[in-house]
This record gives sequence, structure tokens and C-alpha cells, in this order.
Amino acid sequence: MAEDQATQKRNARLDALLEATEAWAARQTQALNDQVSLSKRILKGRTGSERLAQASVQSVSDLAVDQINDFLTGE
Repeated sequence: MAEDQATQKRNARLDALLEATEAWAARQTQALNDQVSLSKRILKGRTGSERLAQASVQSVSDLAVDQINDFLTGE
């Protein structure tokens, strides 16, 4: 009878450990998924600003070339 109670207590502790492990794993998985999502949003934002900056640089470059061309041709 004492062995049966000891086995039941051990099984209860193992069940509690299993539940705690599964809960911890779920929290960790969610935290990692959140981090991945955040990283992707940051990367996408940087890519978008890079395109905007590149467009601005191209526009300024085109304007400078046009201004220099107008000055040199006397127009």
C-alpha cells in the first residue's frame, strides 16, 4: 500500500512536471515567434526606407545633372 501511494505521488509529480514543461515550451515558442515577427517588420521597414532614400538620391542626382547640363550649354 505504501508503495502504491509512493507511485501515485511520483506519477502526480511527473504529470505536474509535464504540464509545466509544456507550458514553458509554449511560452518560449510564442516569444520566439514574436521575435521573428518583430525582426521581419524591422527588416521590411529598413528595406522600405532604403528604397525611399535611393529614390531621393536618384532624384537629386538627376536634378544636379540637369542643372550642370543647363549651365554648360547656357540654357
